[in-house]
Amino acid sequence: MNRGTFDTAAAEYDDVFTDSAIGRLQRDAVHRYLNRRILDDRPLSILELGCGTGEDAIHFAAGGHQVVATDQSLSMLEVTRRKAEDRGLTERIQTCRIDLRNPDLTDLGGPFDLVFSNFGALNCIDGSGLKVLAAAVAEVTTRGSHLIVVVMPRACLLEMLYFLGRGRPRTACRRLGGGPVSATVGQSRVTIWYHGLRTIRLSFARHFTRRTVVPIGFAVPPSYLENRFGRHQRLLTILDGFDRRVTPLSPLASISDHALIDLERR
Repeated sequence: MNRGTFDTAAAEYDDVFTDSAIGRLQRDAVHRYLNRRILDDRPLSILELGCGTGEDAIHFAAGGHQVVATDQSLSMLEVTRRKAEDRGLTERIQTCRIDLRNPDLTDLGGPFDLVFSNFGALNCIDGSGLKVLAAAVAEVTTRGSHLIVVVMPRACLLEMLYFLGRGRPRTACRRLGGGPVSATVGQSRVTIWYHGLRTIRLSFARHFTRRTVVPIGFAVPPSYLENRFGRHQRLLTILDGFDRRVTPLSPLASISDHALIDLERR
């Protein structure tokens, strides 16, 4: 499941996304929601699926929460561990390799107050894989626990307009078919599926109730456009301000670069 690809991408992932202007804005939007709706003064037990280079795990741990950060890529996990050491957070962050296609989460502790997956980790598994994952997450959560996933939906309006304007209709419509699609992560290629929001809801419906959906990156462009937008900080600030105003408009999540879906354990 793209393991070798993400091992290769680990060294450059922070440069091409985490520390990019667009990447920071989109991650900040996710953190604003979490800080406002989920994270509070009570220390939480958090399981992260697809932690990447550990930016979200660091955010949680710095807030006093205990985190089990998982990823299939050993290289990504190594970067996460180094960041935790550099920031003195090793006692709050545990790392573990997990394959989301066949996830056994029962040995990770729990029950968890929050299970979290950011920026398309769930797009690396197909529709049937979502149902398998739903059952696995249900085993390590209890009533009232939250599952928050940030996924790439089946359409992105800005992406479609951008590629249509450049005479590339097939690229503009690449999300609509759902996948599998070959996508770029840094200098590497990965196989992904674009999930409709209804697909996510139904895949987890046996165990989880959908609370809300939030658009992430409706006006702020996808990160692969960093070379075109990253140096225009004033423009990005305007686009980010627009995104902040439309955050309550759940229907826009289905046509944004990412959609944050907040589910609650039944």
